[in-house]
Amino acid sequence: MSKQPVDLESLRVPALTDNPVMLAMLAEKPLWRVRTSTGDHAWLVLGFEEIRALLVDRRIGRTHPDPRNAPRVYDNSMLEMAATEVGDMDPREVHAEVRGLVAPYFSRKRMVTLRPRVQAVVDEAIDRMLSQGHPVDLRAEFAMPVPGLVLFELIGVPVDARTKLLELLDVMHRMDADEADRMAALSFLAELAAEKRLNPGDDFLSALSDRVDDWNLASLAIMLIFAGHGSTSAAVVNGTLRLLTRPDLREELMSKPELMATAIEELLRTNNVGGLWLPHYAQEDIEIAGETIRGGDLVLPDFGVGNFDPSAFPDAERIDLRRNPNQHLTFAHGAWHCVGAPLVRMELDVIFTTLFTRIPTLRLDAELSEVLGVGADDDRFAVSVDSLPVAW
Repeated sequence: MSKQPVDLESLRVPALTDNPVMLAMLAEKPLWRVRTSTGDHAWLVLGFEEIRALLVDRRIGRTHPDPRNAPRVYDNSMLEMAATEVGDMDPREVHAEVRGLVAPYFSRKRMVTLRPRVQAVVDEAIDRMLSQGHPVDLRAEFAMPVPGLVLFELIGVPVDARTKLLELLDVMHRMDADEADRMAALSFLAELAAEKRLNPGDDFLSALSDRVDDWNLASLAIMLIFAGHGSTSAAVVNGTLRLLTRPDLREELMSKPELMATAIEELLRTNNVGGLWLPHYAQEDIEIAGETIRGGDLVLPDFGVGNFDPSAFPDAERIDLRRNPNQHLTFAHGAWHCVGAPLVRMELDVIFTTLFTRIPTLRLDAELSEVLGVGADDDRFAVSVDSLPVAW
């Protein structure tokens, strides 16, 4: 391997395909100097233990001490803009405060209460697919709308307001969105939060309306939507595609439904083989894997490659629906562990169980080579396919 920085974008591969280059890099060493699409230098972290060590190191954060001069992965990524904005408070204190507000609403007990509502959303989406006949793009008609509707249920967006909010979020999400575009969805949710304070329901906005002001509560809701929608949709698409193209795995899972919990963890572990990079920044110098990461450096833990590290996962490239333990990095680790993980696990349980029970003859309606491709999301929240044509 060359000692020159590796071009980061050259390492991206289509969803659910092998990534021999990155796996070979991992086999050689766990930490690499890379160059991003903006021309900035960064540290790409591939090793499972190195990623876990950095994620519990207080010298690593999601904000940069000098935002205007922060190295970036992409131009104009909303995710990256949030990561390079910093106020007077310590970023980890802000993060801990946000988690303290949000985490109780994603407890396992809360998921038991929410599950019937998720089941209803999934059943209604399958009813719509069956009524329109096949073939159907399962990504567009099922995998994309269902996680969004579930989040709206959890947050407390009224049914008659969901179409309007989806339109505002779509505009806000575009790369050419201006300040007015970005404020429109926030304003909509802030008004909804104010209404919830007067007429509370059994939802996220109502639960926090007396503890957080309207605008900050709207910002929290936006964060949950952006963090949870694309990644969950990708997990649905990628997991379904795995099961549709691996009859042995599908038969094993359908014949032994008690495997669903461990199967979901394995499908999450193998969701992608690298290529999803969330920006982290060194707050001060860090020595790791024989290298010195300088304060202010951009650090990119690659959870996808870390999930295929053979030192942590024996026979890592084999999909084993019975794998246990399975402490994968898909939900990150430590203080940065995804607060919405219980929701995603419950949602995938309902989705995979219901989809393959109600449509047992579900099949891919295209050649696999035609389906595979890197997802088109500019902010790179997830790596998935652009469409998933199915029939039954």
